Amino acid sequence: MSGSAYLFVVLLLLLPTLSQLVVSRAAVRLSETVTNEAPGPDVDKLLLLHELTESRCPTDGTSPLPTLANGHLGFTVFETAVYMAGLYNGAGGLSHRARIPNVANIRVNASGCILALDMAQGLFRVEHRPPSGLYRVVQLLYPHALYRRLIVNQVTIERLRHPPDTGAGPSLIVSEEISVPLMPPVPFASEDIHFEPVRTVHFRNLRLPDESPAGILIYQSCGETIEVEDRAHQPEGSAVCVLWNHVPERLTLGPAESTVSFKFIMTVDGEVGVARNELRTALLQPDEELLRAHTSLWGSLWNRFDVLTTGNDQLQRAVRASIFYLVSNLPFGESVARARGPFAGLSPTGLGRGGADLADYEGHSFWDTEIWMFPVLNLIDRSYARWLIEYRTARLAEAKALAAGTGFPGARFPWESGFTGVEVTQPCCPEVAQYQHHITGDISFAVRQHLAVTQDLGWLQESGACRMAQEIAAFWAARLTFNYSGTGQYDIAAIMGPDEDHENVTNNAYTNVIAGYALYFGDFAGCLCNNSGSGANWSEIAKRLKLPYDSGLDYHPQYDGYQPGTVIKQADTVLLGYPLQYAGQTATTRSNDLKTYEAVTRRTGPAMTWAMHSINHLDLGELDQAATYLNRSYQPYMKGSFLVWYELQQPSDSGGAKNFVTGAGGFLQAMLFGYGGARIYLDRMEVRGNLEPPPGSSGLVIKGIQYLGALITVVRTVDQSTLTVTHIEKPLTIEFGDGNAVDDVTVNATYALRNRTAIVRSKSIPFGRCRLPEDLIGA
Repeated sequence: MSGSAYLFVVLLLLLPTLSQLVVSRAAVRLSETVTNEAPGPDVDKLLLLHELTESRCPTDGTSPLPTLANGHLGFTVFETAVYMAGLYNGAGGLSHRARIPNVANIRVNASGCILALDMAQGLFRVEHRPPSGLYRVVQLLYPHALYRRLIVNQVTIERLRHPPDTGAGPSLIVSEEISVPLMPPVPFASEDIHFEPVRTVHFRNLRLPDESPAGILIYQSCGETIEVEDRAHQPEGSAVCVLWNHVPERLTLGPAESTVSFKFIMTVDGEVGVARNELRTALLQPDEELLRAHTSLWGSLWNRFDVLTTGNDQLQRAVRASIFYLVSNLPFGESVARARGPFAGLSPTGLGRGGADLADYEGHSFWDTEIWMFPVLNLIDRSYARWLIEYRTARLAEAKALAAGTGFPGARFPWESGFTGVEVTQPCCPEVAQYQHHITGDISFAVRQHLAVTQDLGWLQESGACRMAQEIAAFWAARLTFNYSGTGQYDIAAIMGPDEDHENVTNNAYTNVIAGYALYFGDFAGCLCNNSGSGANWSEIAKRLKLPYDSGLDYHPQYDGYQPGTVIKQADTVLLGYPLQYAGQTATTRSNDLKTYEAVTRRTGPAMTWAMHSINHLDLGELDQAATYLNRSYQPYMKGSFLVWYELQQPSDSGGAKNFVTGAGGFLQAMLFGYGGARIYLDRMEVRGNLEPPPGSSGLVIKGIQYLGALITVVRTVDQSTLTVTHIEKPLTIEFGDGNAVDDVTVNATYALRNRTAIVRSKSIPFGRCRLPEDLIGA
């Protein structure tokens, strides 16, 4: 092993210790002074790559600020709105996340800012130091990871030095009082929610210094959204209650004090009792304990899962920021175990953006959830995947009603989904709701992928996912038509694929493959759940579903009648290679698909397109092209010091979505499934060994891939690739597809891949008599 490879593995072994160190620094940062000694350079480097900083106050709005969330609440730092999971206002296509006034938007009215996003601990930190150098103000802002109804501001004023000695003797030196003004609060009003007048209450038997003998002063207002999404499924508006403790106009450090701390908390929930209890719990806790309860969960996440790229700090920061922005939209398991609460899907711009602004996608769920974000979350934590699937199964009745309303059996999911599960596509764009039916197949594909990484038949049967898969298959079986006069195959007409530049086409290649997969999986799920559904053999229909193919040019036309050279918006047919992993194509056909569509895809297309091209080139062994497209998949789309994801390349005069976690999901797939080499199948996981680290990197570590309850680490250096299983729940086997024997997996043993593909399986696959889907169409 080379020296660089050895050092890389040593750093990997040190990661748990370093992660604990990061967490332990949280409370210290509240009170550390400028005289504290800095940690060693190696530790500082790892901490630095978990932290993004900006050295100017956010006054001009040119540098975007991060969006923070915890699975229940979300907001963009220093913006005036907070959004709550499942809280929507507006009817039909005008439905959008309801705006809650952000009374936690507390800002110190001072200059000399240093801003920091501490991703290791889930904190946004603001530090002010006046020109006098007499003191500093440190503000920590975070939506609490354990107590999800809370947004917390912890503010510390610390005296750094005394006023100069007047010469009259030390007994006469008196520290002056320090008074720090706060900016005026946001008006408590919302165009989406009819709030009752704000009233004051006191938490009796709960007092802080300088509080009234009656107890802590609390402000409270409850209200209801003004307009329901769909009267048939939502008879009345949704309730929401906001509570917060008093925020003064100024914060003061007394003459005899060296440090003073303040704690300001906003709590939001649909039930006033829940909101009050959460606020009371937080106010009772010491500041450092409230902070530790939050940072420890983020520390546990990074300790369990991380992606490290040595030698390429730009890429490392981009990866960490993408993981942070994506994962923060889902709750931690410990928080859900404590208090379940609502979870209402995953929007392209996450939980912290919404309102009526079309650029923010109004908080709706699209195919982005299942195809771009789900595959990453599925490998990080199985509970994340299950919450996303549960969002769909809970709205199965509405999907069945949508199918019936358009003359079909089974379930057809809407292109845009909000609170109720009815179609809520904006009136501006009726064609996407009318033609983009592939989302219904995408949802079935996500269920399949989750079953593949868990093989949990109990979950499949009890969660409603099995029934949903069969209802989706029933829809597709009725949606297609048999071509008696021509091909003797089934066609899917009046459709739009991922390329939204072309509507009302027939036999879009992506749609037909995802529909075929749904038909195969409907049969497979029915067998696993001992329920044959309608009795129809959906797999036989799938086999005869047409897949457009041009034998002369050896490529897949995007749809019937597609002419080479026709410009497209984004990745469509190339998705057959990855993420669909369609086995019915040769390497040359796949290469020709890439060449054909790379030449005509709009350069301004979304980031996910280039991530998919990168993965497909890696599969073909084309490393230079893969590196080019990986860089293109993130560098033009992340803006500012906090690496905020944008939907459109920057700079852009046309704006586009901010905090575009869809782009983050596509980019992270390029790291996990591209350079990480991971592939998920119903009966196995494969990890390719013949790959190099990402461009500009000397090494890659992907730590904590979840598969069948195991945690798997993949390490790549310029010299070799290895796989290690660091935790195991049930017996697994490993083989290398090179004719060698199958071995039992040993925990913490390092397996050298040596340009081989590792195949990891359960020692006892639970599918019994149920045959794996063939997944071939066009026979």
